[in-house]
Amino acid sequence: MQRYALSIALCVMSASAAFAQTKSPVEGVWKITEWIESGKTNTNPQPGLIIFTKGYYGVAMLMAPRAESTLPERGRQLTDAEKIERFEQWKWFVGISGSYEVKGSTVALRPIVAKDSWDMKTDPAVEFKLEGPDTLWLIPAAARKVALSMKLTRLE
Repeated sequence: MQRYALSIALCVMSASAAFAQTKSPVEGVWKITEWIESGKTNTNPQPGLIIFTKGYYGVAMLMAPRAESTLPERGRQLTDAEKIERFEQWKWFVGISGSYEVKGSTVALRPIVAKDSWDMKTDPAVEFKLEGPDTLWLIPAAARKVALSMKLTRLE
């Protein structure tokens, strides 16, 4: 009976070790802490989070400061001016999520849902570079013309 219990324990430990090895190098919760574009470095970029779980990702970030908006009364139709105000409030927000796969130093993203429909029409590839356990650089292939790269710091 003791041999049986020991065998089960060894199998569970082996399976756990094998499972731990399959963790993606980008898996975690990352905050955008630096934005480099066209040779200009911004060390205080707009807020942004990128979350990589086992096979899935989510992006929520602002590309520019948000305009202020007012809260309309519930149940009434928005005026044209209020609709424009809402558009100004949300036009710089990026929201995308989907699945991903790591191949070498590239992350192949496959969007499932996005705020903007054109984000759904691409399967972007992003190069990545890890600097220790808490720093991740992302270089979108589609943004090479403007030499865009983002520095992310691990939150979790």
